[in-house]
Amino acid sequence: MAIVDMKKFRLFSFKEKRRQLLDELQNFEDVYLIESKSEKEDLTYNREDIVSTDAAIHQVKFIIDFLEGYQEEKPKLRELIDGNKTLSLEEIRQRAQIFPYQDHYEEVLDIYHRIEDGHMAIEKISGHIEELKPWEKLPVAPGDLDKFTRVKAITGQVPSRYYQEFEKKILDLDYAYLDRVYQDKDYSYYLVVVEKSQEKEAADLFKRLGFSSVDLKVKGRVRDMIQRSQDLIEKRDQEIHRAEEDAHKATCYLEDFQVYHDYLKNERLKLASSEKFLTTKNMDLIEGYIPSPSLKEFEDRIQKVLGQDYYLLTEDADRDSQEVPILLKNNRLVKPFELLTSMYAYPRYNEIDPTPFFAPFYFLFAGIMVGDLGYGLLVFIGTLIALKCFNLDKGKRQFIQFFNYLSISTMIWGLIFGSFFGGIVPMPSLIDPANQVMEMVLLSMVLGGIHLFFGLGLQAYMDIRDHKPLDALYDVGFWYMTLVGAIGTGISKVLTIQPMVAKILFVTMIIGMVGILLTGGRAEKSIGGKIGWGVYSLYGLANYIGDFASYFRLMALVLSGSFIAVAVNMISGILFGKGILGILFGLVIFLVFQLFNAFLSYLSAYVHTARLTYVEMFNKFYEGGGRPFRKFVEDSEYFNVK
Repeated sequence: MAIVDMKKFRLFSFKEKRRQLLDELQNFEDVYLIESKSEKEDLTYNREDIVSTDAAIHQVKFIIDFLEGYQEEKPKLRELIDGNKTLSLEEIRQRAQIFPYQDHYEEVLDIYHRIEDGHMAIEKISGHIEELKPWEKLPVAPGDLDKFTRVKAITGQVPSRYYQEFEKKILDLDYAYLDRVYQDKDYSYYLVVVEKSQEKEAADLFKRLGFSSVDLKVKGRVRDMIQRSQDLIEKRDQEIHRAEEDAHKATCYLEDFQVYHDYLKNERLKLASSEKFLTTKNMDLIEGYIPSPSLKEFEDRIQKVLGQDYYLLTEDADRDSQEVPILLKNNRLVKPFELLTSMYAYPRYNEIDPTPFFAPFYFLFAGIMVGDLGYGLLVFIGTLIALKCFNLDKGKRQFIQFFNYLSISTMIWGLIFGSFFGGIVPMPSLIDPANQVMEMVLLSMVLGGIHLFFGLGLQAYMDIRDHKPLDALYDVGFWYMTLVGAIGTGISKVLTIQPMVAKILFVTMIIGMVGILLTGGRAEKSIGGKIGWGVYSLYGLANYIGDFASYFRLMALVLSGSFIAVAVNMISGILFGKGILGILFGLVIFLVFQLFNAFLSYLSAYVHTARLTYVEMFNKFYEGGGRPFRKFVEDSEYFNVK
C-alpha cells in the first residue's frame, strides 16, 4: 500500500526496429516515455506525421457517430448488463489491420451524403413552396401576365393594415382591376391590372401605400408548380428512406469502425511518443520510467524484439525529481478511495500515498453523516447488484465499489443511531443524535482531533523517514504539545482534575507555543524575519479552532438527514389514515422523498467528507503535485481493453 518504486531507463536501439519495439511496449503497457535529453549535437528529435493520423481519427469518429444514430437501440438495462465488449490490444490491432477501412468509409460516407443532400433539397423545395403558397389561387399563369398589350398586370403584396385603403385607391382608378389572392395577419397578396395609360398613377399609389411587387418565376399555374414540388419532396423522401435503410444495414460495420478508431488512437500515441526520441541516422535513444516490479518483464520484451542489438541502462528513480510518474498500489479495500486522491492531486515521488491513511476516516465520517440503516441497505443492495450483474469498465466499477463500501459504514452507524428510514421501524440505539446533542458534539470533536493529529503524525513520519528529526519536533512535536496542552487546560476549567495534571498541561502548552515562536521562522536569514514568521506560525493556532469547528458537520448532516426522513414519515403516516387514495399518495410520497433524501444525504456525505479530507487533513502533511503514471495505451470509448 504505497507509491510503486520506479526505475528510470535509457535504451539505445536501431531505428529499423522502432515500429516493432513500440508495438511490443504497447502490449507491455507499463512504460512511461519521456523526452530524451542529450548534449551531443549529432542527436536530433524524431519527427512524425501526426496530422494525417489525427485527420483519420476524426473521419472514423464521424462515421461512428453517424452509424450510432441508426443502430438498433438496446433497452437501458440490457445495455448495462452487456456493457462494453472486452478485447485485448493485440485483437484490436489484428482486426484493424484486416478491416477494409477505406472501402467501407467511402460506402458509409456516400450514404451520409445521400441523406444530407436529400434533406437539403427538401428544405430548399419546402422554402420555395412556402413562397408560392400565398399565390396558389392565382387565376392565371404568371408567365401569361406579360402577354397583355393594352394593360399592365402586376402581382405583389401590401401590409395587411393598409389593405382596405389600398383596395379603395386602386379601384378609384378609371381602368383598374384588383383580385385579393390571399391574406394573412402580416400581408395581403394581390393581382392588380391597370390600363397602361394609368400605369404611372398606379405606381405612385404603390409607392405611397407600401405595395411591393413580386416576380413569380413559375412555368404554368402556381398551384401546378406547388403540386410538382410536393411530388418532388415525396420522391426525395423515398430516396432518403432508401439511404437510411442502407445506413441501418451499414451498422454491421460499426464495431469494426470502433476497433479501427481505437487502433488509430494507439497508433497516434506511438507516433507522439516517438517524437520524444533522440535519433541519429541509424539509432534511437529512448528514455522513460517503468515500475520496478516490471523490470524483468520489460527486459524480456525488449530482448524478444531486439535480440542482442540494444543497450539498456536502468537506475532507481530520483526520489526528489518532479519528473517521476506516480503509480499507486493499494489492496482491494483501499483502491476505490484512490478516486479521491486523483481528484485532489497525486503525491510526489518523495511523499507518501495518502490513500490508505485517509480511507478509514472517509469510511467512518461518510457513514456518520448519512447514519441510516435503511439508506445504507438500499445503496448496498443496489451497488452489489451493479457489481455482480453489470459489465462495467474499470473506472465505473471502482466508483460503484466506493459507494458499496460507504454503505457498509452507513449501516453500522444506522444501527448505532437506531435509525431505519428515519425511524419508520423502532430500533434501540447507542446514541440518539436528536436527543443526545452534547454526546454528538463530543463525538465530532474527538473524531476531529484524532483526524487532525493523525495528519500531523504523518508529517512527522515523513520528516523522520527523510532523516530530519528536528523538523519533526519543530513542525509537529511543538504543535502536539500546544494543542494537547490547550485542550487539556480548557477541560480543566470545566471539569475537576488533579491540580498537578492541570499545571503539567498548562506548562506543556507554554513550551509548545514558545517552541513554535522560536522555530517557526527558522528558514529566514534575518532576526526580524525569524521573529515575524515565528509569530505568524503561532497565529496558526487560530486556524486549528476553525479546523475543529469544521467537524461539527458530522453532527449537522446526520441531524438534517434524519429530520427530513422523520418529516416524510409523519406526512406519509397522516395520509395512510385517509383511506385507499391516501395510502397510495402516502406511499408515493414516502418512496419519492425517502429516495431523494438518501441521494441528498450521500451527496452531502461525499462532498463534506472530501472537504474534511482535503482541507483539514491534507493541510497537515500533504502537498501533492505528482504526475500520474499513464500506461502506454489509450483508454477506449467502446471496449474494455484487457
